[in-house]
Amino acid sequence: MIPLFAVAASLALLGACADDPATPRAQASGTPVPAVSVSASGAAPSASTGAAADPAFVDPAPAAAAGKIGPGTECAIPATLPIAAKWTPKDAAFYRWSTGGLTLRCEIDAKPAGVIGFIRVFTYEGTDAQQALAVLMITPLFGGKTTGEREITIGGKSGVEAALAANMNGPGRAFATGGVLVVWRGADEDEFKEGLPAYVLARTAISF
Repeated sequence: MIPLFAVAASLALLGACADDPATPRAQASGTPVPAVSVSASGAAPSASTGAAADPAFVDPAPAAAAGKIGPGTECAIPATLPIAAKWTPKDAAFYRWSTGGLTLRCEIDAKPAGVIGFIRVFTYEGTDAQQALAVLMITPLFGGKTTGEREITIGGKSGVEAALAANMNGPGRAFATGGVLVVWRGADEDEFKEGLPAYVLARTAISF
């Protein structure tokens, strides 16, 4: 693990909004909810099934794919992740941010699409998606509190998704599966909602 002062200095270069200052260390407080039945793509049950929708996980329609990251791309993560139009990926390996087996690998900037925020992509060691999410939540730079968690199938693999309480990084959503953890945070509630279709695209169309 690199010193926190070095991490903070590196992440200050992102310069998108008040998205990056270090936030106080906080333990994840969300209580996992029972696993829900979802499709292989990670889509939640529709209202017609009679299942009560968890308000923390109500999704808009996914954005249309206009690019991708993954093997052979600038962000060579061990999965193929579609990205929405004008969202701009950047290899984040030069930040050298790693802790507890979790490593920051890619940032997808929403600003060129008119939204303030980032989708950040991490990889993690092992197969425990819940543990990877827990590590993220207790890191000073990216963590915070969860307001809900659920176990779902993502990209044909067992995974977990969390709703993230707003902090200095804004509200967010995150999912982890197959060694990949993806986090979307918007600068505020409006920006979060504006960028949520791009996150839903990533979660429902990731492939391994």
